[in-house]
Amino acid sequence: MLLVPAVLFGLLVTLQWRTQAERSELSVRYNAPLIDAANALQTEQNDLKAQLAELRARLDEIQRNASSQSGAAKELQTRLDELKATAGLTPQSGDGVVVQLDDARNVSVSSRDVDKSICHATDLTDIVNTAWKGGAQAIAVNDERVVNSSSVYCVGSTIMVNGTLMSPPFNITAIGPQNSLLGAFDDPSQLQDIKQRRDVQGLGFRVTRASAIHVPAYSGALNVRYAEPH
Repeated sequence: MLLVPAVLFGLLVTLQWRTQAERSELSVRYNAPLIDAANALQTEQNDLKAQLAELRARLDEIQRNASSQSGAAKELQTRLDELKATAGLTPQSGDGVVVQLDDARNVSVSSRDVDKSICHATDLTDIVNTAWKGGAQAIAVNDERVVNSSSVYCVGSTIMVNGTLMSPPFNITAIGPQNSLLGAFDDPSQLQDIKQRRDVQGLGFRVTRASAIHVPAYSGALNVRYAEPH
């Protein structure tokens, strides 16, 4: 009487173990190539950015040499330098603010609040837009320059800025008038969701003054075909 139930129980345990092992094998089989592919694409993109920066430097040198030969060319070079600065193609330094954004650390939250305790692409977008409203002249996220054509979006648990994979913590540097920038971030009508999650879920969010901030030049491709400088 006990033999049949024992045999059935043994079969169920064996089937469950085999199913779990097959799932684990499939997970390793499919996840590993995806991770390798993402890392390979990121490495390729970094190489392309380095090549693009080198070509831009060579082009700048050729243009500077040509501008020294005639007055008209020199005026055009001056105008071109101004447009490059406006487009974010030249590095900038100056005073401004630094915004630190990070996932909640060492905070006990329920499963329904986990989503509110981590950083999202929309959080970075809101912070960048607030900095623009405060009069920012140049912005970077983890040393990735933000320009008009920049993209910020989520890919799984990571965030991509200009096609570059990033993970918390995030340092958003903004060059501009400090009082105006701080006023924009302190405005109660701005970043209400982020401030509430900071106070309730422990999301890391802090804005501080900073001097001699360095914002690198934009290193990505420019896909804008028609634009008018203002």
